[in-house]
Amino acid sequence: MEGGAWCARDISLRAQKKFLSRVGGAASARALVLDEHAAKLLDQFLCVLRERIEKREAEKLVKHVIKAAVKLGVLRRHNQLTATDERALAAFRAKFHTVLMAVVSFCEVDFSYDRGFLQDALRESHQSLTNESIFIRSVVERHLSDKSVSRLAGVFALASRAELLDSLFSGQIDEDVLKLTRMLRKELDRGLL
Repeated sequence: MEGGAWCARDISLRAQKKFLSRVGGAASARALVLDEHAAKLLDQFLCVLRERIEKREAEKLVKHVIKAAVKLGVLRRHNQLTATDERALAAFRAKFHTVLMAVVSFCEVDFSYDRGFLQDALRESHQSLTNESIFIRSVVERHLSDKSVSRLAGVFALASRAELLDSLFSGQIDEDVLKLTRMLRKELDRGLL
């Protein structure tokens, strides 16, 4: 709120964020805030995760991804992000693009899997959101609750687990992972990721 005064726009924004935090995991809510391609991609990601980690943990991870993305999307739509925030998000997108390209190449090129590279790329992606500078709070800390920030850290920690990455890319790659990477390739080629 500007100057401590009550402002309908600020109240509306907080209400939207709160609503989205409550329903972010529901299939009907995903349809409201995600486009069809993103929803299908996340559903396939969930399918892949369910085979490798506990079902509840997989669902929680995808739910946290959706909530963070939606909250930042709402802030962006309402012009609540500063130029510094936008630069931080652009840096994140560029670094995460590297992660996605690596994932696709690990499936398309035999014997190219490099766990260390992927873990480093995931860590750099997360850091681009959280370590803006020593003087400026990061984009996620400025706009998301402490709970959301810790959830986001949990997402990156889980996604970087050696045993999870190895189960995805070392040895014979299963059909669900191949389907996910084909979907990723399509979205990358369209310039949406």
